[in-house]
Amino acid sequence: MSSEIVKTLVSCINKVILIKLRNNQIIQGKLQTFDEYMNLILIEFEDITDDKVKNLDKIILRGNNVLIISLPKE
Repeated sequence: MSSEIVKTLVSCINKVILIKLRNNQIIQGKLQTFDEYMNLILIEFEDITDDKVKNLDKIILRGNNVLIISLPKE
């Protein structure tokens, strides 16, 4: 992972990000941490894939399932 990506993700810790997964699932939650494989841990997250929003406490996303990460506006 490039140092620019690491810096960007570090700046997003404890901020809400939006993630689209390979299975077209869309997750929004607060980034708690990540590792060198871009595995992500989100807390206070919502699955907003369809019209029914599902609120859950914590999720661990495997990095190779992540397609897109949308960062918060600064």
